[in-house]
Amino acid sequence: MNQNNKNNAKANSKTNDSSLNLERRHFVKQASLGAAAVALSPLAAPYVQAQNGNNKVLKVGVVGLGGRGGGALKNILAADPNTKIWAVADIFENRIKRYEGNTMGGRIDTDGKKRIFLGFDAYQKVIDSGVDIVILATPPAFRPLHLAAAVAAGKHVFMEKPFANDIPGLKSVVDSSRKAQSAGLSVMTGLVWRYSTHLMELHKRIQGGEIGDVVSVSSSYCGGQRPNKMPDIKFKPATMSDMEWALRYWQSYLELSGDCMLEFMIHGLDKMSWAMGDQMPVKCYGAGGNVKPLVGANNWDQFSLNFEYADGRRADFLGRQIPGTYTASGDAILGTKGIAEANKGGVSIKRDGKVVWRSKGGLGYQNEHEILLQHIRSGKVFNDVIGKMENSHALAIMGRTAGYTGQLITDKQIMSSTDQLIDCKGLNFDTPFQPRPAAEIGITKFS
Repeated sequence: MNQNNKNNAKANSKTNDSSLNLERRHFVKQASLGAAAVALSPLAAPYVQAQNGNNKVLKVGVVGLGGRGGGALKNILAADPNTKIWAVADIFENRIKRYEGNTMGGRIDTDGKKRIFLGFDAYQKVIDSGVDIVILATPPAFRPLHLAAAVAAGKHVFMEKPFANDIPGLKSVVDSSRKAQSAGLSVMTGLVWRYSTHLMELHKRIQGGEIGDVVSVSSSYCGGQRPNKMPDIKFKPATMSDMEWALRYWQSYLELSGDCMLEFMIHGLDKMSWAMGDQMPVKCYGAGGNVKPLVGANNWDQFSLNFEYADGRRADFLGRQIPGTYTASGDAILGTKGIAEANKGGVSIKRDGKVVWRSKGGLGYQNEHEILLQHIRSGKVFNDVIGKMENSHALAIMGRTAGYTGQLITDKQIMSSTDQLIDCKGLNFDTPFQPRPAAEIGITKFS
């Protein structure tokens, strides 16, 4: 979706690690979000290197070879003919074996498996292998640690969502992203709806005033079931450690996934935040719980939230992962002159009850990589964390906390949280793991 603004490189230097960019400018007064990315988008210029002669082969390292890691690997190769997979890593041996003899027509070159790495320290080996770009696609609990290492080594980064499960992790990612900006490094987040061309065009039109001032947003992100559904924990092999089991089913654990609010629903919350001008709400209350809990897991399967902004506007969000339910996912954006809608059928703008524009499109899995690579090749810094996805993650953590506690949570309150869900430094399969009890609304306390 979002064509992110290259001028984000001039981020507010007054923001420190205890406060994210919580500026509350009115949506219609903000500059067009991502205008630079539109100018550089594949829609306008198929390949920047073809225009400016920059044909350097960009070497890519992939950390985490699960579904999204494997997908991002293919996406970045398809996005630019002069990219090459140089190194790969995972903690599970069966995943790295997929790439031991697979060259994908010469697009994968690991020097006879010398740059295929296994283990919890393998991320650093990929970073140190001579790559230009690192794709971070492990369970998100590791993202702050891995991003800090990649930026310290001077690498451009594509990191899958979510990139932080708690406020300490979020502050770490924001700090690393600011360091990347200062060093001329690009950082992109895999919130794929932001780079889906029909949604990019919709939001360009909204920002251009086609529905007037945005008044409120109603968003939903509902799936029919939990991803990678975990069996009853009684089926855990006796020889498998608790940590290995948790990492194999990380989507079911708060500590590793951030709950469904971060692991899954962040897409819907990010679209809601985009429509509200990427501001940080000042208040949130809501509810949630488990209709069909998984034995041994602690993630919820539903949330219903209401957000209030400093100028009095409201946004509401419904998310769930419950089999047999209506899988509604979309946005209704109410403006003073009309309404914009996005759902499975596409996107549209209505004024006076009549559709004046509509469009369709697919998810921007390849487009996001094309935008990132175009910036890198043209020497422009891309960063969608600062002022945008940082707020999407902060409000997601705010919403999760409001649901867990059943209390009204403010922006200042959530940003004061020191609760670190898990420390990934030195973590391995032998590290003891005992998940927290599942939250109980009205009983669980803020921390």
